Amino acid sequence: MTEHGVQEMPSAIVAIDPDGRITQANSSAEDLFGYSWDELSLRPLDDLLREPTELPDVSGDIELACRRKDGSEFRAELSLTPMDTPEGQLVSIAIRDLGQRNRAVERMRWLSAIVEHAHSPIVSADLDGTITSWNTAAERVYGWTADAMIGRPISTFVEPVHAELVTETLAKVREGETVHIPDGQIVRADGRRVAVSVSASPIVGPNGRVAGIAYAARDLSASERAEAKFRWLLNATPLPIVGVDVNGRIRMANTEAARTFGYLVDDLVGEQLDTLLPDARDAVTAESRHDPRDPVAEPTRLAGHRRDGSVFPAEILLSSLLTEDGLLIAVTVHDITARLEGEAERVRLENQLQRSQRLDSLGQLAGGVAHDFNNVLAIILGHASIAEEDLAGLVPGNDQGRLDGARRAVEQMHQAAERGSRLTKQLLAFGRREVVRPQVFLLSDVMADVVRLLSGTLGADVRVSTSSDADLWPVTADPGRIEQVLVNLAVNARDAMPQGGTLQFDAVNVALDSAQAARYGLTDGRYVQLRVTDTGTGMPPEVAERAFEPFYTTKPDGQGTGLGLASVYGIVSQAAGHVYLRSRPGWGTSVTVLLPASSGEPSVRPGAQHPAAPVEATEPERTVLVVDDEPDLRKSIEIILGRGGYAVLSAGSGDEAAQLASAYPGSIDLLLTDVTMPGLSGQEVARRLRADRPSMRVLFMSGFAQPLLTSKGTIGPDVTLVEKPFTRRSLLAKVAEVLAPA
Repeated sequence: MTEHGVQEMPSAIVAIDPDGRITQANSSAEDLFGYSWDELSLRPLDDLLREPTELPDVSGDIELACRRKDGSEFRAELSLTPMDTPEGQLVSIAIRDLGQRNRAVERMRWLSAIVEHAHSPIVSADLDGTITSWNTAAERVYGWTADAMIGRPISTFVEPVHAELVTETLAKVREGETVHIPDGQIVRADGRRVAVSVSASPIVGPNGRVAGIAYAARDLSASERAEAKFRWLLNATPLPIVGVDVNGRIRMANTEAARTFGYLVDDLVGEQLDTLLPDARDAVTAESRHDPRDPVAEPTRLAGHRRDGSVFPAEILLSSLLTEDGLLIAVTVHDITARLEGEAERVRLENQLQRSQRLDSLGQLAGGVAHDFNNVLAIILGHASIAEEDLAGLVPGNDQGRLDGARRAVEQMHQAAERGSRLTKQLLAFGRREVVRPQVFLLSDVMADVVRLLSGTLGADVRVSTSSDADLWPVTADPGRIEQVLVNLAVNARDAMPQGGTLQFDAVNVALDSAQAARYGLTDGRYVQLRVTDTGTGMPPEVAERAFEPFYTTKPDGQGTGLGLASVYGIVSQAAGHVYLRSRPGWGTSVTVLLPASSGEPSVRPGAQHPAAPVEATEPERTVLVVDDEPDLRKSIEIILGRGGYAVLSAGSGDEAAQLASAYPGSIDLLLTDVTMPGLSGQEVARRLRADRPSMRVLFMSGFAQPLLTSKGTIGPDVTLVEKPFTRRSLLAKVAEVLAPA
């Protein structure tokens, strides 16, 4: 404290009217003169003076002898101030006991001398932490002079890691608390660290308010420094640690333990460990019987209980130490929430990877099966078309019944083959081997078309609703395949709602950051999210996990192939998107599709296309070279084209086709070749023959078009393809289309 503090001591104040009578007085005036207010009110001021005195008419200070009620006298300084009030002009007189002030000054000088010559460092600061005094011991211990430190922040000579502690201490002292820091560290002028015990106390001014902060430090003994270093290391440890005795009572705790469990360190000391770790008692008992020289035991997994009642998974590691106070058991606590979540995420990603690999393997198998199956179906459809044409040309006679039966048999062959064709298309879609013709379009348009298509097939008890962003981003995909996705999902939803329900189609824009995209195996960027939600029976987890596998179905025999969701998976994957499913028994199912947004302009979608009628050749000199390694299929194609008015050359392999074309003297107008064949592929055959016959048109046919697809899984713009299995009508229409003048 300084003499400035003495000047701020409260003064006795009275106010007198023009007649010299007291009209106001404060409590200090009552205390100073020994009168109550009732006794002072309207009393002449002269009664308080040793002898009557004529006060000056102007403001200023005068020194007079005053007399108390008990007759004692004292010298006082009077400060006069005129005041204009509603009651008239008054004079305010501040009266200071000079003897009391001198005694206070002397007392402050004495206290200052004690502080200045104290053996321990004592530093004072204002409420902002700015240093206001620095005693001789502080200069000696810390190495800084008072001139260098006064006016600087208190944090100047504090270890940087304790900066937060300084802030907390300032806040507590401002509230009137005294803070003891047993293991503080300060930084000397020469850079060395010194371990000290610090007490921070409030300096209270005459008005009773905290006016500053006094820091008194004590240099620690060797044992205290060791203990302080231990506590510093303990509190610097990022793991919660509590020390307990053999009875499980907490004897010490670090700051991380207090933070983790939501307590203050002082609140933890003396509590039972059961408060934090209710299931740790057996482990502590076992550790108390454990030889401290033996290796540390394995960690124990249990639950940690915070002060707010929340629980977290934890692992504790115990180690014992013999101290002068007996056996102390250190309990190190690991909050393993993040680790368990990471393990769960790793398992989920591993399962997702295994599932993706399994589906990819099944897709390759499905593609190969579909290729061979399509060839068989093409043979059946081709010869069925020939039989149908032959039967149509017969004249009804005595065998009319047998003729009608044959026609019905051919019709059944057509229907069965077309059903098989639909199955192979689903297999190819799942295996991402289907021919894709991408366009830029709006999902909302496709949703509207599908809803119109399904309006009469889902049933009156199924309510369908749609919603989409007003500014929905376009996507690039095959709109026909996306229609197939929506139809498959809608049919599945209808089957899951036998008593009716709600089917909701939603399309919204989403922007995925890198972390979100990584969850789905995508890259960050703009996507359109399509979600189809039903209120059906839902699926248990083991069924939902396998929902996208081909041929996996929970429907009764004959009511499902198990290829609907499998084809959805393949179509979306081929469009560089992602599909996932969320389902819960009794709550329904939600299937979400993410498709990359396109920067292109959406094209106008054409109306429904009807199969073109077969076109017979009008120019018999048109020659078609047919190349396919399946003899039966090749034969049926020869018959269909021959009856369609074309001259047909036939080859069973690419090499044979090259030799035949080289020896053939006439023109070859069209090369109709399978894509996948032993030896030369269809593309290689087309390249060789076009080198000599550049005007020759090429039409590829395949039930497995993978060799024709680009790296993006789409068919090239210069490639024309007729997909197996095809009918007589569709083959002749495609041939005529390719041969039509450009």
